[in-house]
Amino acid sequence: MTSDRDHTDHEASASGGPPPLLTTLRRLFGPEGPSPVLCRMRYAVDDPYAVTLDLFGDLDMDVCVTWVVARDLLAGGTRRPSGEGDFRVWPSYRRTGEPARLCFSLIGPRGHVTFEADLTYVRHWLDATYALVPSGTEHRMIDWDTLTAHWLDRT
Repeated sequence: MTSDRDHTDHEASASGGPPPLLTTLRRLFGPEGPSPVLCRMRYAVDDPYAVTLDLFGDLDMDVCVTWVVARDLLAGGTRRPSGEGDFRVWPSYRRTGEPARLCFSLIGPRGHVTFEADLTYVRHWLDATYALVPSGTEHRMIDWDTLTAHWLDRT
């Protein structure tokens, strides 16, 4: 789905990742039918396995729910159904002339919700994350000494 909010910022994020993708999703199967939801997708090279999805409850971005999902899981869902448990993602191809969609469901203790995004926007943004940190090289981006020290301090 296209809107004036479907874009990436022109500056790289502070965490060294690509600019966040700010896009409008369609919430499917809601009590009043499909409704728009603002979503920001973020990627940070210092957390190379994850993508953060910020879903805003209003267009003023005052209410936010954040989900962190595996980057490879999200990318896999752009090609075929992927995921188990609380996050499932799959491509949805429409009739000729209509843009392909990416559907994903978030499942929590209070229920579940399904969203639809523009598949092309998400794929393009994910390609930028893989250009920065190719698949299979994520472990090189982790500061293992700092992570180990953090774990040992928590005991």
